[in-house]
Amino acid sequence: MQVSNPCTFIIPFLNGNDKELFETEFATFIGNKFCIGVANGTDALEIGIKSLEIPEGSEIITQANSFISTALGIKYNELKPVFVDVDKDTLMIDYSKIEEKITVKTKALCIVHLYGCSPNMEEIMKIVKKYNLILIEDCAQSHGSFYNGKRTGTFGDISCFSFYPGKNLGCFGDGGAICTNN
Repeated sequence: MQVSNPCTFIIPFLNGNDKELFETEFATFIGNKFCIGVANGTDALEIGIKSLEIPEGSEIITQANSFISTALGIKYNELKPVFVDVDKDTLMIDYSKIEEKITVKTKALCIVHLYGCSPNMEEIMKIVKKYNLILIEDCAQSHGSFYNGKRTGTFGDISCFSFYPGKNLGCFGDGGAICTNN
């Protein structure tokens, strides 16, 4: 069989019913209304942050011990990552140090759920509300995890996932997703 255009076989796989079914089921699994599949976790962060329409030059606070994709998603959108150190006991963002990093340019907070664990979300949500910040969740390592009975990926305005084969929910090759209720 001779194929004149191999893309006629690839496109339905990439943008067809299987992808739509995955997006619907993953959104339900996470507990969000919407999910869009993307190429990888870095793209999820880059596209997800772009969708928030944060003004160029604004700051997004994030933790210092994440994979480079967290900072790249911020930088690719002409925004400035502002790093906060981690709590020495949990290795999650130290919520007690977030407020000292907030300036008039701060528009968002990007927390990272690492190793299936989460930072203190009660305290983080207080800060988000107090300063009217956008909350981005980097969930590349927390598929299916819970924080006090609530699934990670449901606290923020958007949540970004990676399905790189080494993740706790990996795929063949690479993949990512953005979830939201908006």
